[in-house]
Amino acid sequence: MYDKRMFGVVIPTITPMNEDGTVDVASLEQYTEFLVNAGVSCLYPNGTNGESLMLTAAERNQVAEVMARVNNHRLPLFIQCGSMTTAETAAHVRHAVEIGADGVGVMSPAFFPMDEQALFEYYKDVISAAPADFPVYVYNIPGCTTNDVTPKLLGRLLETFPNVAGIKYSCPNLMRVEDYLNCASRTPDLLIGCDSLFLQCLVTGGVGTVTGPGAVFHKAFNRVYAKYKAGDLAGAEKTQRQIVKLDRALAGIPGIPALKTMLKQRGIIKTDVCRKPLRALSADECAVIANVLAAYDEEEQNND
Repeated sequence: MYDKRMFGVVIPTITPMNEDGTVDVASLEQYTEFLVNAGVSCLYPNGTNGESLMLTAAERNQVAEVMARVNNHRLPLFIQCGSMTTAETAAHVRHAVEIGADGVGVMSPAFFPMDEQALFEYYKDVISAAPADFPVYVYNIPGCTTNDVTPKLLGRLLETFPNVAGIKYSCPNLMRVEDYLNCASRTPDLLIGCDSLFLQCLVTGGVGTVTGPGAVFHKAFNRVYAKYKAGDLAGAEKTQRQIVKLDRALAGIPGIPALKTMLKQRGIIKTDVCRKPLRALSADECAVIANVLAAYDEEEQNND
């Protein structure tokens, strides 16, 4: 029944907000439609870029429902369900099933250190909330959660639960990528959460990237994936260098506010408001972003 998987250019979507900090449903609808028409591969709401841990459970359900309705099964939709408690995480998994999502991502518990057995039991309890064939992706971002899903643990999950489809790994460590790909009797779908390593991940054996900036720079990210799949490695390498250049140009600017500012400057969402304590960007930072977008547009004109 559930036959879709994460692949290619996966967008971990932001959560547009009104000036008062509530969810901006109209902008979310427009943003979703924009992404559907942008040629990206999959949608992934309520992750890090969606400010999920600073949203209420009701707000997260609202975001998932709006995106599912607007998307209407045109792109594969995977809902990130990881929360601060096992009970809320499992509830989000059940909700994802109810609204017709194609699968879920599950971030490891945050802040409180947990050993391998604790993490295994967390994933076991969460996976049990879904149908036996409902795809589940582990989301490992130890720099934020402090809890690392090791290759050994991923191997246990893969061997125990047939519906664990793969892992999204948000660290710039290709050696770990190789270890994940060889940690069990079946190969997991591996997606990198590091824009500068998109092509390298594909070459190593991964299946895609989960990229916030890909919402704005979708032409470049789509081109890397298309050229790689077509066997044009030289063409993919050329565009990967463009992505690295963009990544470096935005270095030092807070990531989520930067994404919202770019989308606002593009006219895709109404405001660049983030949930506090995330801050608004300075005028100088906004000017840097405007220059980056202008340079990107000029380069894309040459690619068209």
